[in-house]
Amino acid sequence: MLNYLFAGLKGKCFGDKGYMTALFEEFYQKGLQLITKDRATMKNKLLLLEDKLKLRKRAFVESVNDILTSVFDLEHTRHRSSVNAMAHMLAALTAYCFYDSKASVFLPENQHLIKKKNVLLIA
Repeated sequence: MLNYLFAGLKGKCFGDKGYMTALFEEFYQKGLQLITKDRATMKNKLLLLEDKLKLRKRAFVESVNDILTSVFDLEHTRHRSSVNAMAHMLAALTAYCFYDSKASVFLPENQHLIKKKNVLLIA
């Protein structure tokens, strides 16, 4: 199944621990790097700071997906045509734009994040 989903993709794919697979090396040779959090039984691995920060943003994306599916009923899959399905998705995204309680990232006002050469400084 993963071979079918990742066919022709190159770059980085961020996922959760469930996506760790024996096919990791095969995907890496094809140009796709799977980036996941380590399981408790795995050895630690070095990650670029940029990749580590993107992996932390995954929870934010998941919260937006949760709002789209629960509040705006985006996971309805019984459309009779693909045009209706796309119109349903567009309507859900438009309604999300007007939604008052959007997901957001909290940064305290007294701390400023500065990124210099893959180093994160908190001033």
